[in-house]
Amino acid sequence: MQAKIFHIVPTMFHSPLKLPSYLHQPSLPRKLPQATSISSPIDDNHHVPGPLTIPDKDESMAAFWDYQFLFISQRSETSEPITLRVVEGTIPPDFPSGTYYLTGPGLFVDDHGSTVHPLDGHGYLRAFSIDGVPKEVKFTAKYIKTEAQVEERDPVTGSWRFTHRGPFSVLKGGKKLGNVKVMKNVANTSVLKWGGKLLCLWEGGDPYQIESETLDTVGSFNVINESPPSAEKRGPGDLFDVAARLLKPVLHGVFKMPPKRLLSHYKLDAQRNRLLAVTCNAEDMLLPRSNFTFYELDSNFNLLQKQEFNIPDHLMIHDWAFTDTYYILFGNRIKLDIIGSMTAVCGLSPMISALSVNPSKSTSPIYLLPRSSDKSAGQRDWRVPVEAPSRKWLLHVGNAFEIKDIDGNSLIQIQACACSYQWFNFQKLFAVMNVQWRT
Repeated sequence: MQAKIFHIVPTMFHSPLKLPSYLHQPSLPRKLPQATSISSPIDDNHHVPGPLTIPDKDESMAAFWDYQFLFISQRSETSEPITLRVVEGTIPPDFPSGTYYLTGPGLFVDDHGSTVHPLDGHGYLRAFSIDGVPKEVKFTAKYIKTEAQVEERDPVTGSWRFTHRGPFSVLKGGKKLGNVKVMKNVANTSVLKWGGKLLCLWEGGDPYQIESETLDTVGSFNVINESPPSAEKRGPGDLFDVAARLLKPVLHGVFKMPPKRLLSHYKLDAQRNRLLAVTCNAEDMLLPRSNFTFYELDSNFNLLQKQEFNIPDHLMIHDWAFTDTYYILFGNRIKLDIIGSMTAVCGLSPMISALSVNPSKSTSPIYLLPRSSDKSAGQRDWRVPVEAPSRKWLLHVGNAFEIKDIDGNSLIQIQACACSYQWFNFQKLFAVMNVQWRT
């Protein structure tokens, strides 16, 4: 079975109005190129034409400005709640009261000439408090005071100087060669409220705990609360085990990478009232194998179950899924890029350029990993993936669930979004940013 994915973009953009100088308006070309509809290829040689949707002028203009404002640095915070003005529509009378929390990158340009990739932008937490009785929404926003944020912002002058490279950026106004500040935990990816705690997560480190009313940062929080791996002697192992033992002290001691990276996407099992999280080993980003550890915790963050899986394939995982029976991993295949590694170490390209996608196979592996502590239960070998018939890079998962057919067999349905490998190019997605700003 193959899916057809269509990406519709406006066919033309209208001339932008002049933005106020404090918004750091990006310099736009006088004539914007006409955009076309692009369809996702079934494979590398065949394309399926898709229907072209042309939005009206108002929608096209709104879409253009929405995109522009995504990459404008937010220099101010809203510490005291303000009531948002209703522009269109109304809050339904039966709408539940509560607070919607949203984190994302808020700062892209410092005051010393450096521009970072949005994925390295400091976490900017917003809270929308909805009161259904008076039908109003109050808004507050603050930067998450991570270790990197405290170092890079002057609390007296309010100025910024980027000192961390981050995984996805190159500093133009900072130190390049010898800058080992790669793990820039910016807590800008997802928000979790669990066990009476509000947490902001990032892809590769401990989340930060936030005070839910004031949005003040409490500090980093160890979700797993697992003791560091013991230094017990092990057998010689294979070549990759030896390489892992050599890499670990370098990655942890020099680049300050945690031994296990907590992924930013968590899952909630509502039926069992459990928080599900997954970590991967830091050194596996450079080795042709992948180690994943799944954790299930109760509402007090007590560990109820832990499962470890070693997969003999070089994979990059951002999002994942689960059902009553399985943890589900979608294998985005990667490989080490030698030239990219050298330029990354020299500070000429982002650290992520040490990797590249691996299009050597025409299929996409999907691993069904048993949640049961007895991994041998059932007839299927979890080490053997289900190979989807097209090569896709999975971005995010919507849902996954199991159903029974008329014969009592289990069928797994997965809802997710993915793109072609030829679109997901590390060297292009995370190229050295050359952005001009005018004031």
